[in-house]
Amino acid sequence: MDAFMDYQILGHNMQALKINLDKGERVYADSGKLLSKSSNVIMTPRMAGGLVSAIERKLTGASALLTEFAAKDKSGNVSVAGLYPGSVFMVDLKRGDSFAAEDHAFLAAEEAVKFNVETVSLGAAFFGGAGLILQKFVGPGKVFIHIVGDPVIYNVGETDQIEIDPGHIAGFNPSLKYGIRFVDNVRTAMFGGVGLFLATFKGKGSVIAHSVSRLKLSSEIYLEGKQGNKQ
Repeated sequence: MDAFMDYQILGHNMQALKINLDKGERVYADSGKLLSKSSNVIMTPRMAGGLVSAIERKLTGASALLTEFAAKDKSGNVSVAGLYPGSVFMVDLKRGDSFAAEDHAFLAAEEAVKFNVETVSLGAAFFGGAGLILQKFVGPGKVFIHIVGDPVIYNVGETDQIEIDPGHIAGFNPSLKYGIRFVDNVRTAMFGGVGLFLATFKGKGSVIAHSVSRLKLSSEIYLEGKQGNKQ
């Protein structure tokens, strides 16, 4: 697809993404995110970053395959949406630029965008909240991610370091060094409501955060469901 990709972000508090495709144009999206499509738009399974990357994704509980959408004989459209209430956020990558997203954030990307996965340290994976496998995208092209709540953008400078609650991380520039640290003391962890660890970012680049913690939202929905079943 060219640089003038035709798309619309639909809705307000629970947004979806609609992509208009000319004949022969293609995009790919995360499996399970389809909302609707034109009847002439063909869906094809696509290996997620190669066989090894697909196996790595599968081992973490994610889908091994992506879905490619192509307008076959005339123009059409496809719409995708996230799994949680929230916003659609677009990352416009220049040639060679890259962006790393947590597994649940990715919605769709232009055909020209290269998809791959990369692992983080075991400590960052188990305590940092973003998971062992991150999805990495290399430009040129547009990548769309789903943000729980609204997007919050942090620009980190060379001399700065930012600490973020792990459940709020949606994605970041891989130029940043991503790590974890224990909170100031056990009392803060037990009674401060922030958990045991904070994710740290230093270097130069941007972090895209959820305004609502995905992990805490999931927990609240689960607890509400349990209480409802008891009534």
